[in-house]
Amino acid sequence: MQLTDLIDSQINADERRGFPVKFGTDAERLDQLLRDLVGLTSEVGEFADSLKKVGLAISNPGYNGVSLSEATPQLRSELADISIYVFRLISILDGNLESEILRKMAINQERYKHLER
Repeated sequence: MQLTDLIDSQINADERRGFPVKFGTDAERLDQLLRDLVGLTSEVGEFADSLKKVGLAISNPGYNGVSLSEATPQLRSELADISIYVFRLISILDGNLESEILRKMAINQERYKHLER
């Protein structure tokens, strides 16, 4: 499945569940952007918290925590949640994530080409 198709599938599911991405006014759109930003930030926090616990387990042998390999499924799940919020944010902004990523990759290629080996 292409990225655009994946995003469309998620957005269609969101809309069927009552989580729209189209709004009549900028105020409504801004309100939803802020709500989804809070959701995105929460998911990033959950990812960070899991990594923190892995780090504690690695750096403190007495700490009863999980290894990175044990935490990996949860970390992947959090990244999926993060992606879904990014899908929503780009959709609310009437953007195309695939195009934006390609545009940014071209900018970064020029910006960081001196670092290539």
